[in-house]
Amino acid sequence: MSWQKVSETRWERPVDGLEGYFVVMAGISASLCDGREHYTIFSKLKLETTELDVAPALRRAWEQMRHEQPQLATSVEGMKKVYEVPDEKALGEWLSSTFVVSQASDAEELYQSVGPIKQATLYYLPKSSEVVVRGHHHTLDGTGLLLFWHSFLEALGSPAKEIKFGDEPARLAPAMEKVLGYPEQPTQELNDKATALFMTWAGSIPGIGPVSQLGTAPSGKCHNMERVFPVDVTKALIVACKARGVSVSAAVHAAYIKAIEKHADPNSKLSEYVTATQFNLRPYLPEPYNSSKYAVSVYYTPLPYKIELPTSYWDIAESLHKYYETSFKGKPEALELKGHFTRVLCGAVQTPEFLASPVPKDALVSSLGIAERYVKREYGSGIKVTDLKVGVDVVMGMSMFFFYTFHDQLRLVYSFNDGFENAENIGKYLEEVQAILTQESLP
Repeated sequence: MSWQKVSETRWERPVDGLEGYFVVMAGISASLCDGREHYTIFSKLKLETTELDVAPALRRAWEQMRHEQPQLATSVEGMKKVYEVPDEKALGEWLSSTFVVSQASDAEELYQSVGPIKQATLYYLPKSSEVVVRGHHHTLDGTGLLLFWHSFLEALGSPAKEIKFGDEPARLAPAMEKVLGYPEQPTQELNDKATALFMTWAGSIPGIGPVSQLGTAPSGKCHNMERVFPVDVTKALIVACKARGVSVSAAVHAAYIKAIEKHADPNSKLSEYVTATQFNLRPYLPEPYNSSKYAVSVYYTPLPYKIELPTSYWDIAESLHKYYETSFKGKPEALELKGHFTRVLCGAVQTPEFLASPVPKDALVSSLGIAERYVKREYGSGIKVTDLKVGVDVVMGMSMFFFYTFHDQLRLVYSFNDGFENAENIGKYLEEVQAILTQESLP
């Protein structure tokens, strides 16, 4: 899974299991939904700047990011990632196609009007002082997006004096298994374990879920509904979680389970919640792969989780806390299993049997934690970050539920498709999550 130089300007490597999964899912949705790719990931920042000629500075920082993290400009051919070292003409064409100054009134208007992308793309919205990045999920992940913003804003505030392309392929992000030095071919024991782990999820889905027309109705428009908690409620929740010995991630995830339990489709499996939650694995990688220098990468994994219902809120939260805290810490064998597990996942989603099976109606859950661990509130040249949002395009598959804190406020983002789910219902789920967290955290 190493990058190979195949000509003077072209580099290639095979996708890993998780990258391959996203390539397959994007290809399926694109073929059926006018080129729109499922799980295209995006993030928005709102900036205050005092010392910059903003548009040229952003364009220069974007160019610098391609040089520092060339995976930003990779493409996919079949199941291969491809990078081309640009000459001056190719670089100009890339900048013209991937750096866009939009006259949309704000990021929400932009989001409803943009089409499919060929490569990661940056948008500047001068009317709202917002910057938006969109990228394929086989190029980067949620935590990677936040780390990308940090590197980008560092480049914006302290630009490089010279950018000279030609040496950047040495910085192409390797597959995670390559970073950790694991063999590509699993032993029979590891292969059996990976298959068994996959079946704990695939053999149990779908579990409990809300009402959704996914699988029976055509795809509609993608939306990312947001709910931002007041600072005092967020602080009270943190205090309550510490007193109970559970993480905020576990508490919010538990609240989501209780919310969909209340609003469950009566025809779903009401006796069990089944999911595959996302784990950022950068803390287990050596330098520099655990840092913002390799933000543009897919260094995480889903991992199955299930719990019988009904179960009390705090019992669910404690179960999730243990799951979040112990699944990978001090378990190198779990890290090695990750690569084989995601290859099984990638293989399965290409089979007619899997594609014909019922799709879970609940959202995939992704906690991004404290955003300031990755992206600061202020940078050089008088740059302030006043708002942040992360979401994905849900085109033809499961919804996603992101949560994180920024500026001391808990933020929930529910990414969904209005062809499958009603916006009013999504609002009710978020309202219910907040009500549960407020009830459980406030004396």
